[in-house]
Amino acid sequence: MMRGSRQLRFRLPPPRTHGGRRAGAGRKPKGARAGVSHHGRPAVTASTPAHVTLRVLPHVWNLRSQRSLRVVEAALEAAAAACAAFRVVHFALEGNHLHLLVEADGQRALSSGMQGLCIRLAKGLNRMMGRRGKVFADRYHARVLGTPSEVRNALAYVLLNHRSHLARLGKPAGRGGVDRFSSGRWFDGWRGGGPGVPDGARRVTAAPRTWLLRTGWRRGSTGSPRAARGPISLDEVPPAVGG
Repeated sequence: MMRGSRQLRFRLPPPRTHGGRRAGAGRKPKGARAGVSHHGRPAVTASTPAHVTLRVLPHVWNLRSQRSLRVVEAALEAAAAACAAFRVVHFALEGNHLHLLVEADGQRALSSGMQGLCIRLAKGLNRMMGRRGKVFADRYHARVLGTPSEVRNALAYVLLNHRSHLARLGKPAGRGGVDRFSSGRWFDGWRGGGPGVPDGARRVTAAPRTWLLRTGWRRGSTGSPRAARGPISLDEVPPAVGG
């Protein structure tokens, strides 16, 4: 009786595949600085505002200029007219990034609203610079604000962001004033009433609808040993907020 022949075994390389977990897989960051996690967005609801940060690439001109301000205000005004489910209530410009306080009727509204706003900002800034291509360094970072104290801290940080930057650089912040590269002129929560809105100045941001951004923030505090509550002083130097 003949014995069956033994089958030879060959070592073959693993098949190439586009699926599964592997080193180097996944979406790559848009810039050298990948500061935003790609592991999903925080849960945004119709009753919780969010603090959003957008960082531009190094080639983008200084955002704290009158020409950049005009581009940003035009984009905000167009975004407000395009979608009622997504609202930018406050903003502040720094040299290479901008801060937004936004409201959205849910996660989908936040995502679509930010996508539309980023497209408008990118087109406007590229048109201003006479160039094409990417403008933002990475996806936006959003931090949901769920308590009066979180909202008060975020309001102070965004509207007085220039003072916070000076303090971190070790420079004197001096006497406070409304930052002209922010929406502070429309804020009605300044201690002592604030400077008021200039005659004829059109509002490019939306009025707040959430309780937290309308009145609830006045119940919050900074959480510091000498906690500030209620209206925000123009002389405050807000600490950096988390997220």
